Amino acid sequence: MLLAVMFIVVGASAAEPALDADMAAVTDTAPESQAEFTAMAQVIDAARQLNTTPEIPAAALDAAAAAAFDKAARAAPWVAEYQFRRGQQLASGGHDMAASYAFALYLRAAPQAKDRKQVADLISALGGAAVIPRADAPASTLPTRAGAIFRECPECPEMVVIPAGRLNMGSPLTERGRFDSEGPQHMVAVHSFALGRLDVTEKEFTEFLAETGYQPAPCDTIMDKSWRSLGHGLVYPPGSADLREQPAICVNVKDVEAYLAWLNRKVGGHYRLPSEAEWEYAARANTTTSRWWGETVGINNANCHGCGSTWDNALIAPSGSFGPNPFGLYDMLGNVWQWTADCWNESYTGAPTDGSPWTTGDCSRRVIRGGSWSNLPVFIRAAARGKAQVGGHDFDLFSYVGFRVARDVP
Repeated sequence: MLLAVMFIVVGASAAEPALDADMAAVTDTAPESQAEFTAMAQVIDAARQLNTTPEIPAAALDAAAAAAFDKAARAAPWVAEYQFRRGQQLASGGHDMAASYAFALYLRAAPQAKDRKQVADLISALGGAAVIPRADAPASTLPTRAGAIFRECPECPEMVVIPAGRLNMGSPLTERGRFDSEGPQHMVAVHSFALGRLDVTEKEFTEFLAETGYQPAPCDTIMDKSWRSLGHGLVYPPGSADLREQPAICVNVKDVEAYLAWLNRKVGGHYRLPSEAEWEYAARANTTTSRWWGETVGINNANCHGCGSTWDNALIAPSGSFGPNPFGLYDMLGNVWQWTADCWNESYTGAPTDGSPWTTGDCSRRVIRGGSWSNLPVFIRAAARGKAQVGGHDFDLFSYVGFRVARDVP
């Protein structure tokens, strides 16, 4: 029965009505458990996203579907075979990075697979960007207590465990400075996860470039601003100053995904960008005011154009220059914008309510959050949203956008 369902999904066409019919067929199979039915639904939803957006970049395919596939695989073993077949499809179509992600999820879902070594070799041949779980990986020792701090490897960012909870996401109509894209407000349930205490710093990003030789694209071709990764461990950050404790900037989504893949290869984990809902939940830290410290921007609570700090509208501040929020996170508002995993939508109508990334809409642009050193205080609010092209072509990434990492916890 399960095998038949698997072939229904694999054979789905790009037409949405056909996929809706497949969902009905899954329902008619009367799966053996609610968990298996949920897994089937997740796979079909992800398949719809992949099949109806044929032009989506290969790297974005993972952001669009990997979370759903990964959750589904834990509940229904047949999802592993589905991923294997998806990998074959993507590889034959020339989507090497996406194929490597699919094969890696197959290995995660089928840790005892006899062809494990052959699939790992295939991933390497495709570019090796995926997370390949180690066959001998020990049981997770990550802390789960809310507020616990951990660092999984010397090069890894320091992480804080964020407790599960609920969030009334967005801003009320009465909030001063509110933009239409911040509504309608809606309740979101967020699972416990870990988030970087700070934005990834220049020092941390430099270690990645020095070890891998990865070369980010220029973020400002007119001013010739870019990271210079020269090989043999020689790396130079953009700009004239080497402020290794400031947030890493001049990075687009492809650069961030390459950094995350490097972390994941080191620890066999699942580092990722936070969803927009996770970001806002963490930024608010169980507060309901415009900023975690209150309704007004105040003095010296953040770095922006009008925040009353030493660096206002002039410089990016060193990471951690201001006090932490109640979850122990620094610089969630101001200093530099932060990438999230969500595609851009003009409002929250139809947004997920489970804390997962919103992977439909304008996926050529990602949601950025937090505001920057050059923004007015109206942007330095927990609900304020921005957008930027995944490749950075319409945004001054040199001066404005960084990122912090998230991680699943047991």
